[in-house]
Amino acid sequence: MFHSEETVVYGSNGICTVGGITEQTFCGEKRQYYVLHPVYDKGATIFVPVDNAELTEKMRRVLTEEEIHTLIAGMSENDDEWIENDGERKRVFQDILDSGDRRKLMGMIRILYLHNEQQRKKGKKLHIADERSFREAEKILHEEFAHVLQIPTDQVVPYIASKLKA
Repeated sequence: MFHSEETVVYGSNGICTVGGITEQTFCGEKRQYYVLHPVYDKGATIFVPVDNAELTEKMRRVLTEEEIHTLIAGMSENDDEWIENDGERKRVFQDILDSGDRRKLMGMIRILYLHNEQQRKKGKKLHIADERSFREAEKILHEEFAHVLQIPTDQVVPYIASKLKA
């Protein structure tokens, strides 16, 4: 159970503040909903049915600063390999995005970054599906890291780089 004013990560919507629980009628059905307010999208409001386990499982607690540092320190240990098959790669990346597993998200970002660098050297770009997955994973992690570390989202990559050099 989440409480009012608690900060959570909600799927690909990123960091949200729980505004409380309210009873609403949508499509003729009255239910209780968590009211989520995305931190980085001030105009949005998300309603998550309290009794829908599949959707409430997408609400995850925010990492601690220590957990973020552990994730960053473990980046170089990630030995994921590029998946050549486009369809399989798209499915695996979508599964990672859906899972919200931060370690897997960081591994996915890392492998996409490295592949993008290889493609650039050849004068090529990432496939559009890979680019979309890359941006979505970055958004999720950068918002969470920025919120926890109290830095702007555009400072997350330099922050990570500085920790990797230390």
